[in-house]
Amino acid sequence: MALAVYVHIPYCLQRCRYCDFTTFEWTEILPPERYVQWVLQEIRQRRKFWSQSKIGSLYFGGGTPSLISSDLIVMIVRELANNGLPLADDAEATIEINPATMDENKLQAYLAAGINRFSVGAQTFNDSLLKKCGRKHNSQDTHETLRLLHKHNLNYSFDLLFALPGQSLEDLRKDLEIVSEYSPPHLSAYCLTVPEGHPMNRGRAPEAEQVAMFDEIESHLRRLGLVKYEISNFAKPGFESRHNIAYWTDKDYWGIGLSSHSYQRSWGNFGTRFWNPKSLAEYEKQVFRSGEKFADVIVENQRESLNVHEALTDFTHTHLRTGFGMPKDALHEKFPETIIRRLQPRLDRLESQGLVTKNDRGWRLTSQGQMVSNKVFEELCFLPEDVAL
Repeated sequence: MALAVYVHIPYCLQRCRYCDFTTFEWTEILPPERYVQWVLQEIRQRRKFWSQSKIGSLYFGGGTPSLISSDLIVMIVRELANNGLPLADDAEATIEINPATMDENKLQAYLAAGINRFSVGAQTFNDSLLKKCGRKHNSQDTHETLRLLHKHNLNYSFDLLFALPGQSLEDLRKDLEIVSEYSPPHLSAYCLTVPEGHPMNRGRAPEAEQVAMFDEIESHLRRLGLVKYEISNFAKPGFESRHNIAYWTDKDYWGIGLSSHSYQRSWGNFGTRFWNPKSLAEYEKQVFRSGEKFADVIVENQRESLNVHEALTDFTHTHLRTGFGMPKDALHEKFPETIIRRLQPRLDRLESQGLVTKNDRGWRLTSQGQMVSNKVFEELCFLPEDVAL
């Protein structure tokens, strides 16, 4: 089975006011050329931990990968191939781009390297709201980027952020009218999520209006032929994000770069998660360590072998996020019957509440369940004693 690979590029034009990812303003840290050398070394050092011989999905995220030289992105793709992980013939290779950070020359370099999907951080087409978010690009920058992708008939997605401070339902409708002009193959719609005391919580629409906003998004995108295939993601049939689906369906993935997370389903009884440090200095130190054993490279406090209750919690949460739901076959393949018997009463209870529906293949969230998914996931959080044999 082909591997899903994520590469983290932590450089940004600015730190957005709502962002909690490990990113930095690009002028405040080491030059990208040096950081990419660390990434190349990590590829050489840790390739041996993966049995796959092809990449099925490759995702450059951040940060703003399109901010750094396209030559550096190409170097990473080539290094993966040189270490026995070329892109599969049908691979999905995505790069996140912010408006005003890509031009025709960069685009051609990406295409030549095998990148075939582009994720645009549009957020909103309202310049006033963009300023409130701390974004440096404006709506004109976004239009120019989308026109470039549209001109080449490329597979692309863009993010739409809603429930922003001062944003009304009418403001959102104007954004959706512009979405109609482009009719993208894929769109991710995210409700602004910040801590309770965060300044961006002031002046936001009340909860009932935020629900109405999401209903408006869903009905509008449905008319454009974009199907809701995950709680926040919509796509025309065949354009779903294969990379994210790998995360949601319990597949192996390798996270490369600062603060990146990885998962191996076959390591340990129920899978193992491991991750890179958030500190640049510590990341450099670790990727230049030598050794053949896994423990020589990933320190103990950066890996976690999942216990059955943790794996069951993860498995139910991620699968039920999707429109495909949680298949019975996959559940029985991973967990013994005694564990599934502990899960069944909770699924039955959620079904009786109209939050989950069951068919011959498995279980899915209902429309009501999607709206209160946090309640569903809370019901499907397992402690050790919940699955004790």
